[in-house]
Amino acid sequence: MMLAFGRAAVLALATAQPLGFAAPLAHGQDARVMTVEANPELKKRADALFDGLGKGGGKVSYGALEAGATPEGLVIKQIEIVSPDKKVTIEAIEIKAFDWANPKEPRYADIAMKNLVIAADALDPEAAENFRELGLSALTVNGELVFKFDDKEKAFDVAKLFIDFVELGEMRLRLKLVGVTTNDIKTAVPGEKPAPGKPGAGKPNSQDAQAMMGLLSRLNIAGAAIAFKDKSLVERMIRADAKKKNLSEVAAKAKMLEELAEERSKAEDDVTKEFLDAAIKFLRTPGEIELALDPPAPANVMAAFMMIMGNRGTFKQMMGLSVSVK
Repeated sequence: MMLAFGRAAVLALATAQPLGFAAPLAHGQDARVMTVEANPELKKRADALFDGLGKGGGKVSYGALEAGATPEGLVIKQIEIVSPDKKVTIEAIEIKAFDWANPKEPRYADIAMKNLVIAADALDPEAAENFRELGLSALTVNGELVFKFDDKEKAFDVAKLFIDFVELGEMRLRLKLVGVTTNDIKTAVPGEKPAPGKPGAGKPNSQDAQAMMGLLSRLNIAGAAIAFKDKSLVERMIRADAKKKNLSEVAAKAKMLEELAEERSKAEDDVTKEFLDAAIKFLRTPGEIELALDPPAPANVMAAFMMIMGNRGTFKQMMGLSVSVK
């Protein structure tokens, strides 16, 4: 699960800009990255980073490789990724630290991405329509990711996940989980298994479920926070809703606030009311909204889940839950 996050997060940054360099692109074949006059070791690293994309039918090309400023560093420029349902370009990916010994399941990484551009015309019809409803012909994304597994401490620490949706807003995430090792995860969640319903997936069995439950029973949250800083997303959503309902933007926003206020009046607990108050404040004056968990001691994931389904006040105290709007 967490190892899968590490792999998925790295690939998300690698696939989540205009091509601004003059060097010619070299095209990937059979989802392997090929480049012109590349340093063999740097090419090997780039190949390893993008390897997983080929399993979904994706093809990668890039125009330049450079050694980074650290022993594990790598800079990849002029990247183009084409998959069955989309095409994206990335100006550059810079890696400061990466577990190159385990590229499919990295135990640590420090990676940044600059100017990933997704054009609406390169997406499937439904996604393209979502873009256009928000008044977007393309979306530009910058990102940073820093994480580490520490088996001695039994800790998984996402020190930083920052995603800048240039036209919409910025998202920040930090997360620390404790109580399990990477070996515990591999045992409970074996890698490279076909998804349910796919050839070779087999039938779900009780042992898999027991292994997952055992993992969750030992997994604890030491802290977490997720925040969103608005640039224009709220304004675009209001504009899209107004157009759909044939209202003025002022009337559409007023209707949204009215519906949130009505929902708050029906809320039965203080935690729900607090969250709705934050949503109302954020909609009235878009700025930055943050949800944070700061438990006095690491809190068990399963116990927390059961608590939120029951007594939300106790859950808030147990998890050190807070929501703020700036």
